[in-house]
Amino acid sequence: MNTLTKSRIEVCFGLPRLWIILFLLPVLMLLAILFPGSLWAQDVAQVKNGVVKITAHGEGQQPKVGTGFVVRIDKDAAYIITAAHVIEGDPKPTVTFSPNPQQPVVAQLVGIEGGDQHGLAALRVAGPIPDGVLALPLDLTTKVVGGETLTFIGFPRTLPPWTVSTGSLSGMNGPALQFQALVEEGHSGGPLLLNGQVIGVVSDTRDRLGYAVPASILAVALRGWRIEPRASESMVPQEKIGADGVRMVLIRSGRIPTKIVGVYGGGTVEEVQGPTRFVYLRDNLYVETTVVSNARYLRFVEATGVIPLAELEEHAVSLKPEEPVEEVSWHDAVAFCQWADKRLPTEDEWEKAARDTQGRILNDRVYEWTANTYQESRFSSGEPQDPARKVVRGSLRALNIQKVFGDIDYQVRMYASANEGSPGRGFRCVQDLAKER
Repeated sequence: MNTLTKSRIEVCFGLPRLWIILFLLPVLMLLAILFPGSLWAQDVAQVKNGVVKITAHGEGQQPKVGTGFVVRIDKDAAYIITAAHVIEGDPKPTVTFSPNPQQPVVAQLVGIEGGDQHGLAALRVAGPIPDGVLALPLDLTTKVVGGETLTFIGFPRTLPPWTVSTGSLSGMNGPALQFQALVEEGHSGGPLLLNGQVIGVVSDTRDRLGYAVPASILAVALRGWRIEPRASESMVPQEKIGADGVRMVLIRSGRIPTKIVGVYGGGTVEEVQGPTRFVYLRDNLYVETTVVSNARYLRFVEATGVIPLAELEEHAVSLKPEEPVEEVSWHDAVAFCQWADKRLPTEDEWEKAARDTQGRILNDRVYEWTANTYQESRFSSGEPQDPARKVVRGSLRALNIQKVFGDIDYQVRMYASANEGSPGRGFRCVQDLAKER
């Protein structure tokens, strides 16, 4: 038996007016840099709800103001990250949330990397958290190269609270991200944002340059403090472009019903009546919206020196770059996804992705490898009879299903040998969210 999912102006200006516009243009550009919230007010208003004002009172010192941001919200607590020097000397600084700016609350220190110029600190605010507070997502996958436009939010002394500013990434300076922007002390500890996700923690400013601790280093510190970051649902992008330029869509955790079907000769499948079964995903993930193309696979071949597929080697000139790569073995598919810093989807992930997107991500020309070893009964707990058999999934057309009995839509599970490629068989990759990396 095999399992199957049920889813499916032109304006003419006079010279005076043109002169005025030319005069105002630099002013407007400066305002856009200092106050980009006017350009993307709805998005930035949401991000501000994850940014907090931190006031520390060190012994014998004037109150010090810095920034922090929320990385996790539980029923009875919020976890906040900031720069260590913002709170050093005060184990119980006060935190002000954007949705409730008139009521600062006391925070407890969870962990701190004291004495380090780029050290981090974690705070915990207990008790009911104001409605509207959000946890920001960490981006551990985007590979920045320099020149990217960045956003940061903070509390500079001469500007209003929660001021939104932009800058340009310069690159890495030792272990820190360096960016060009008008940065002040009040920005320290705040999130450095790229496309609404945190890529770093602002830690220092020198000579009109800002410095930030990369999100990858933050992730290590969080693990040491036993804080698992969890972005608020509304803050996780529904779509994203990976470092390799491939579009991916978010597939959320949860369960979906599945069915048992019989697969017979001659391209026939039939629904098997029985109790409803479910497929459950524990975590969110991103799935590529297209199967891997000839062009992508050729880049992998050139970068790694792996032996190219015979089809690619013999017909490289005539193959269309954007068409799906075929005749890839399971092992080659696994190697490609690892090279791309991704992985093959499990059978359950593939099925939920197909259902959640109503089949729009499927390619009717090729069916796809999954990470699972084939079991005749999908829910069997025993050892597979043949470890070389891997589950393949696809649309009914791609699997050459011609006769369908029952409401079984377009997903059937079958198997293929991991060591062999075949015409009409391709694959796609998935990527885990930041919190799982």
